[in-house]
Amino acid sequence: MTIETLRLHLEEERVIALEELLVASGLAREELVELVEFGVLEPAADAWSFPGQALRHARRAARLRDDFGLNAPGMALALAYLERIDVLERRLRELECQLLG
Repeated sequence: MTIETLRLHLEEERVIALEELLVASGLAREELVELVEFGVLEPAADAWSFPGQALRHARRAARLRDDFGLNAPGMALALAYLERIDVLERRLRELECQLLG
C-alpha cells in the first residue's frame, strides 16, 4: 500500500462536520444542501456530518462549478458521470491486469 493510498484510506474513514466540509470544499451551504438532496453527498448517521469520502466529492463539485459555471443540478449530473467513468476505468485496469498477468 502506497503512502497516498494509505492517506486516502484514512481520510475516507474519518467523519467531517458540516462546517468543516463547507470550508474545506469551498461550496456554499445551499449548494451542499442541494447536492445532498440530489443524493451526490450522503450525511453520516449524524444528520449533518459526512464520511471522509464526501470531501473528495465536494471538492470535485466545487471545481466543476468554478471551471464550468455549473449550478447544483449540473454538478450532480457531472459528478454522477465522472463517478461512472472512474468505476469503468478501474474495471478496465483490472481486466488489463488479468489479460496481461
